[in-house]
Amino acid sequence: GTENELRELKIWDLPVVIPFQEDIRNGKVVAEALRSGVELNVLSHFLNIDDLAVVHPKNQTRQQRAEIILGTLRQLGKPFDFNFDIETNDRIICSELIYLAYADIQWPTLNALGRHTVSPSHIAEKVGDEGPFEISALFIRGEMITTDKQNKFKVLK
Repeated sequence: GTENELRELKIWDLPVVIPFQEDIRNGKVVAEALRSGVELNVLSHFLNIDDLAVVHPKNQTRQQRAEIILGTLRQLGKPFDFNFDIETNDRIICSELIYLAYADIQWPTLNALGRHTVSPSHIAEKVGDEGPFEISALFIRGEMITTDKQNKFKVLK
């Protein structure tokens, strides 16, 4: 979130936010887990991809939103987890960032090679009528997708 959004949530001056205030003021409002580690980036850096689904939790309270932001900020600076192991929190992968931020959700996981992991597909399983998240924007191969009256996705021309 932006400085104004964090102020509205009354978390701007909390100790976990203070080290990142300058980055946030400079437009770094997206937390990412990259090969270089968990960091804040500007939206244009994050959007340098072909496919993207923007999802939001359904019925989220202000307090829940604040807790999710604070929990995410606590992950900043951690290295990337090349073992893809969600049972250790000292290293993080992209989907694990969501897994940890929304810890109250029962996420599907996979035991692979003796490690428990969560993938972007596991996150996507929680989107839709039965899940706690809904899609607010969808881009496939760089093209924005919209829905028709029957709620079916179609390419927006």
